[in-house]
Formats: sequence, structure tokens, C-alpha cells
Amino acid sequence: MRMTGFQVTNFRSILDSGWVNVDDISVIVGKNESGKTSLLKALAKFHPHDESGYNIDKEWPRGFRKDKGVGQVVTKVRFALSAEDIKLIEAIGESVRGVTAVLVSRTYKGNYTYAFEPLESAPSNSYEPGLISDLISSGLLQPTAPVSEAFLTKYMPAVSSLAELARKAAQPQLLQARLDQLRKELSSFVANPAPESANEPAHIAALVEILDQAKELIKTSAARKVIDILHPRLPTFIYMDDHKAFAGSAILDEVQKRKSAGLLTPEDETFILIMGLAGLDLDREVENGNKPDKEQRVLDMNDASQTLTGLIANRWSQKKYEVMFQADGQHLITFVKDVGSVGLVPLEDRSKGFQWFFSFDLTFMHETKGRFTNAILLLDEPGLHLHPGAQNDLLKRMKEYAKTNQLIYTTHLPFMIDFTRFDNIHVAEDLGAVQGTRIHQDWAAADKDARFTLQAALGLSWSQSLFVGQYNLVVEGVTDFWFLSCLSELLRLAGRSGLDEDLVVTPAGGASKVAYIGTILRGQNLNVCVLLDSDAEGESAQKQLVHQWLLEDRQVLMLGTVLGDAQLATLEDLFDRNYYVALAEQAYREELKGQSLAPAVDSRGLVVEAVEAALKSFGIPKFNKGRVAKLIMHDLGHGSIDKLGTDTADRAGKVISAINDIVASWKK
Repeated sequence: MRMTGFQVTNFRSILDSGWVNVDDISVIVGKNESGKTSLLKALAKFHPHDESGYNIDKEWPRGFRKDKGVGQVVTKVRFALSAEDIKLIEAIGESVRGVTAVLVSRTYKGNYTYAFEPLESAPSNSYEPGLISDLISSGLLQPTAPVSEAFLTKYMPAVSSLAELARKAAQPQLLQARLDQLRKELSSFVANPAPESANEPAHIAALVEILDQAKELIKTSAARKVIDILHPRLPTFIYMDDHKAFAGSAILDEVQKRKSAGLLTPEDETFILIMGLAGLDLDREVENGNKPDKEQRVLDMNDASQTLTGLIANRWSQKKYEVMFQADGQHLITFVKDVGSVGLVPLEDRSKGFQWFFSFDLTFMHETKGRFTNAILLLDEPGLHLHPGAQNDLLKRMKEYAKTNQLIYTTHLPFMIDFTRFDNIHVAEDLGAVQGTRIHQDWAAADKDARFTLQAALGLSWSQSLFVGQYNLVVEGVTDFWFLSCLSELLRLAGRSGLDEDLVVTPAGGASKVAYIGTILRGQNLNVCVLLDSDAEGESAQKQLVHQWLLEDRQVLMLGTVLGDAQLATLEDLFDRNYYVALAEQAYREELKGQSLAPAVDSRGLVVEAVEAALKSFGIPKFNKGRVAKLIMHDLGHGSIDKLGTDTADRAGKVISAINDIVASWKK
């Protein structure tokens, strides 16, 4: 089961977060007090390890008292089902085959509601007299006394929708709660029958019987069985903000007394947690502290030290360390010793960065019961105590954890932004008391504090490749940057027009990232246009730019449109097809083992796709077009535009002319 998105409503500053799509790792960027912490805490209480719930008195948004109620939904989470989940569900029966996802909601009261996707048709809210009769005639409901349709029409206009829910077995938890409510209402009807009908108490008693039967039907329904399978498989949501308060040493019997009195300090709680993970029990160690057998105590401490070291020591990559326990009577001390060093350092004297990593692993291990899997990790401003190198180390650790878990974190630190995953960056923005906090990906509309973090991340990560000017062209990749720059220079040497000299060309690292880079530059009030391939990825990026990221149509150039030919959709298609295929064969000479590639290359479609398909027919699974690009760049650096042929020169000229026209319009 894997989370694909979520929505938070009616929680602190969040009235409606909007739907937030997530992947293995997602980051929320925003200024202080923008609602980032509230978002994570609402998620953390969706399915925590200890099943703690929401507190409506403390967490309901201020100023919306009329809507307040324990039945209000706080968090909705959509999960895609794994192959194993689907296999377990399909074993239930034909009626639940085809379910691939589930939308789970949790209310302030703590109730969970499940809706299966593809969603069944919504139950009708209007009364349809035949529904109760259908259930009775089908034998699913069997009252011992008749229930007239006139009675149902008069008193129970909502019963039909309940019957429809029961028949379709959709959202059984909602139905169960409504049935309980109706049963209470019916009890009051029995005590106070309407004077115009002496038979109504009998009708009501029969209807109560129907409702009780419906409740039993729910318990054995396919939907109920699906929920019984899926609920224990929900991921554990783990929230962490700062490192735990550490006390590496403690007087055991004093901690025991504070525990008995309910007066444990945060340091006591962490110490007990550490003991538990090492296999040490507080009460037993208090007893052992009073025993005369010192040798056995030393052996126990050594065993506990190795147990905890084996669990977490290798997770801190900057230094290898081992945990060591030493005990003298009731005094127990925790040391952390670097491998290769003879010095013992008490745990609380280690660096803040080390304590953050150590407490993160302790929390993670404790709340996943030592499995380190099937968790949603919610990290609030991780890495604040780490220097940039260690922040990079943390990012790597997070990627490792995300292989068997999912991770959402908030930050305002540029070094905590993974510039290779711009599609997973969301912005938290406080839109005021009326709208509250919203989570979105519209960077251009984000406040300057959120944009600053992203701009700094771009500048720090791409200091070797991202140069910003007043006039900017964003292209998909480095090869596009190479081709355009060299073709421009060759055209200029041949006496034709090259790219405007004031234009800065920036490679984005893929079509999906063009939108984000273009938006960042646009947010700095710079002139920006983009050049995209006319393939599926390019068309998707074009829609983002025009419809979501606030660039105008004329600033988004699609290569096929510029050249007036759908066959010429990528910059590789600027070159003669036979020339490109010959270079591809040269680049893969070793893998082809003397075989000719050209006969296997389709003469239609994009040349890159045709070459990739041909290589696959020779058992070469992946085409690295960068190999061919290097050979082309060698030719471009040692020849003239004439060497490439008239068609290539003319196509390159058209593209450069279209770009220069935009720059000229900016300069007017």
C-alpha cells in the first residue's frame, strides 16, 4: 500500500490544504507560520503507531465554531494498492475484484471511513420506495412484521439511501454509524407514537429489526472484509521535529520512582526508550543494581551494547560508532564511541547533528517496531543542526529510507532541496483567515520567502551551469544547449544570424523541469522563453507552462511547430537522418559487434526513438543519446555549417530566428 496523495481540512490554520499529490519523497517549502507544521501534525495523527487521535478543542480552526463537530473529517489519504494487497482482496470474491486504490478518511472522533476506487456509484439521497422492498423480497432483510411504504415515506426518507449503501456494500463504516443513529431515533418514536396511527409502534419495531439485520449484513459484507484486510496494513505515520532530549546517564531507581508517579521527564522517556531498544528492562535493571553479581551485570551491559550498536550504528555515514553501556549499582551510563578511537563520549555530549541522527533512528525504529519499513516519515525542518555536507548526507539517507517507506519533509534550507526532484516540491502559503493555509505547486504565485529558498537551491546546485541574464532561453537538456550554441556559432561564421548575444541559454535537465526553471526566472521579473521538443514530454511541459505557470503561448516554442513538420520534433531531428544513424552505429560499434544498425532503423518518426528501437532489436536495452551528441559536437567543432548540409542549416536557422524574434520583442 503506497500513499499517492492527501488532503487536510479543519485543522489549526488549515481550512482546506487542497489535494497534495506525493511520491516517494516530497518537500514542503514555506516561510515560518505558513502552516507547514500543522500539515505534518495533521498527517501524523492519521495513523500513528500508538493510535492517538485529534483534539478538537485544541486543533479546530478558530473563528469557525458553527461548523465544529467530532464527525468532521480532518485528513483524507489515497493509497494505491500493491500487488499483494490486490491478491488478498481478490481472494474475498468477485464483487471486490478490480479495486486498485482506497481513499481513507479520519474524523476528529477518530473514526476511519473507506471508499474503494474505482469508486462505486454514489448512493441516492432521494427516497425510492422500492429499495426497502427489494431488500426484503431478496431475503437479505426479513422482518417479522410488515412495514408499510407509507410509514417509510412519512418517517424515514433517508432509509432508502442506507439500504442502497447496504446493498452495494459501499462505505460500511458510515452506514454503521447512521444505522446506530436511526435506531436511537426509532426508540424515541416507539415511546411517543403519532396519535393518528395506532399501528406505527409495530411498524417501528419491525424497522428496528430491519436495521439490526442490516448491521449484521455489514459485518459479513465483502467491503467489511476488505477493510479488515487493509486497515492493519496501513503505513505508520511518524512525525519528528527536533532531536529528543538526551540524558546519557541516569539513576535507575529514581527514574523508576518518577515513572510510578507519572512524573517522567523527556530525558527519562528517551532513556527508557534507549534501554528498551537495547533489550534492557527498567524494573529488572533496578533489581540487578542491588545484586552482588557484578560479572553478570558486565556481561548483560556488553550484550545490550552490541544489540543497540548492531541496530543503528551503521546508519550515520559520517563516522562509524558503537554504543556502550556501563553500570555501577543504580547508575547507568550510555557512551558513544567512535570506531578506532579509545575515547568514550557520553551521549548527551555528542554534537547536535549526531543527536539528531541518533534520535531520528531511535524514533523510527521504535515506531516501526524495528522494521524500518511501511512508514510515512514526516520530518519538520530536518537538518537544522547539520552543516551543508551533513545535510547532503541526510538527503542521501532519506532516499535510502524512501525505498521501503515514504517521506514528506518541510524546509527553508537551500541545501535540503534536491534539485533533481523539482516535480516533488510543494509550497505552503498562508492566504489569510478566510482561506487559511494552502499547499500548491504554483511557484510563480508563491510568496517571496518560499521562492527565495528555491532560487537559492537552484543557484547553489547549478552554480556551474545556471547563468541568469535579462533575456533567458530554457531548453530541456545539456545536449540541446550544446547543439543550439554550436549551430548558432557556425551560422554566424557563415555570415548568417546566430542567437542574440544577450540571450542566456539554460539547460533544465529534462522536459518536466523546464516549467520549474522557467517559473523561477519569471518570478525574478526576467524575460523567459522556452524551447521544447514536440514529443509527449514536451507537450506535457507546454501545458504546464501555458496553463499553470503563467507563461504566454508565444514564449513557449514547440520545435515541430517552429519547423512546420511533425517529423522534426526534437533537436536531433535537425540533422540529416542518415548522418545521425551513422554516428549512432559508430557510438555503439562495440555492442553491435560489427553488425550494421542502419537497416534496422525505421525511416519514419523521431530519429532518437527509431534508433532506440533498432538498438533493442540487437539486445541493447537503453540508448544513451549523449554518446551520439559527443560525436556530433566533435564534428561541429571541426567543420562548418556546410558540412552538415543545407537542410540542417536551414532548420537550425528557422529555430534560431524564432528565438531571436522573441528577444527582439522584449527589447522594444
